[in-house]
Amino acid sequence: MTTTLVPRGPEDFLAVVPIVLGFHPEESVVMLTFGAARSFHARLDLPPPGDDDAVAEAVGLLLAPSRRHEVEHVAFIVYSDDAPQAARLAAALVPAFAADGIPVIDVLRAHDGRWCTVPMRAGADESPLLPYDVTHHPFAARAVFEGRVTHGSREELRATVAPDPGRRVRWRTLLEALTCAGPEDVARVGDLVAGWVATGADPDDEGAALVLRAVTRTDVRDAALYAVTREAARDHLRVWRALLRGAPDPQVPDTAAVTAFCAWQSGEGALAWCALDRCFEVDPQHRLGTCLAECLARAVPPSTWAEVSDDEPRSDSA
Repeated sequence: MTTTLVPRGPEDFLAVVPIVLGFHPEESVVMLTFGAARSFHARLDLPPPGDDDAVAEAVGLLLAPSRRHEVEHVAFIVYSDDAPQAARLAAALVPAFAADGIPVIDVLRAHDGRWCTVPMRAGADESPLLPYDVTHHPFAARAVFEGRVTHGSREELRATVAPDPGRRVRWRTLLEALTCAGPEDVARVGDLVAGWVATGADPDDEGAALVLRAVTRTDVRDAALYAVTREAARDHLRVWRALLRGAPDPQVPDTAAVTAFCAWQSGEGALAWCALDRCFEVDPQHRLGTCLAECLARAVPPSTWAEVSDDEPRSDSA
């Protein structure tokens, strides 16, 4: 996002969530953080009703990165029609964060275009539900101006990296006719991707097959990562997402991991997780994918890559 969004109250919180996530969440708890040197957001699936262990796990997953990044205060939005479950979450989250020196600004519950404040005191009554419409909020207008797309659900977001059957058939056929990739493909793949990034063109069939044949080589994959800058990350993401949709299964893990990296560098954390889902469906132990998953879980900011990449030796291991 090129412009920082600064929410200052409940309706701002509700408006900013789908923008920073990239989709409208359902059955989720979302945390917005404030005051850290690098603020971040987080979303978790709601714990099952009555599962105290799952609630405690959710609190830990949200508190750990907040502590690590020295967050000053947070706000929570529970997306659910289950008021008692929202109250149980608030009763667990608020004292845990307060005990760690992180005040909670507010806990909201949102469902079906209506919201209310969740009481932070056990046994207190929930406030009446109020209507809200994020589509006409100034944050939404700014997001449209900046070209950010907000999907209706996480499933819609997942669909943007889902397999394209026709493309997969064409590219698999072309891949089968190619010889094995070699060191010379580092430059060749770099030139092809750079051309698609610069022109805004979609990968052509022959070029896509060449890139997918080579991306399973660690030197080619690493070169693709080092080619991504924060300024051009969204353009690289467009290219690699298109490649992922047409990748045959053997090429999916590496292609998905590069896609996830580009999404992380673009500030698209939810999309990065969707790409990693595809990576782990084929290779649950993929090393780059596992590393990126750890970065996302720990809320490591994308700028960290730029800070260390110039000094990092390029890996020669898979």
